[in-house]
Amino acid sequence: MRKLLVVAAVLASGLAAPLATPVGAHGATGGGVIVSHPWLRATPAGASVGAAFMEIRAGDGTVDRLIAAESAVAGRVEIHGHTRDGDVVRMRRLEGIDLKGGESHVLKPGGDHVMLMDLRAPLKEGDLVTLTLNFEKAGRIEVEGTVEPVGALGPHGMDRQPGLDDEKSGPVFDHSGHN
Repeated sequence: MRKLLVVAAVLASGLAAPLATPVGAHGATGGGVIVSHPWLRATPAGASVGAAFMEIRAGDGTVDRLIAAESAVAGRVEIHGHTRDGDVVRMRRLEGIDLKGGESHVLKPGGDHVMLMDLRAPLKEGDLVTLTLNFEKAGRIEVEGTVEPVGALGPHGMDRQPGLDDEKSGPVFDHSGHN
């Protein structure tokens, strides 16, 4: 009984970390932030980098910032953006992604994404990968992403990630800055 009272007191005091609540298959919510449809692309044997994509929505009246990500499948995880120069997309590390209340930020192929570097093993189609997203206010939100086929453009059989430009040929990615 004493342990139950201590737990209740900690929860009531607000000292406990915010808990993320699952939203449908492979999504999560916490602190007014909703993460939907997280997924990754399969990688060939020997690949040292992979990418994860998803939609992140800040609830009405919620302002937050995605500041980091982590996963046990990679030695390093960073948030990346891109600049386009003709048909070449150059990746760059972002310090964070701002989220405005009531709006979504879509991480998609050819756009912002979570970069997994120093992969411990190839990402295999059909596997589930746990990602932990760190937000300034919402704290840590853990999601599971399904590994889709190499070259997939969207999650779970969708032909594209929401917001993906309708281009017939995909961009060429320049990962020359990644070791």
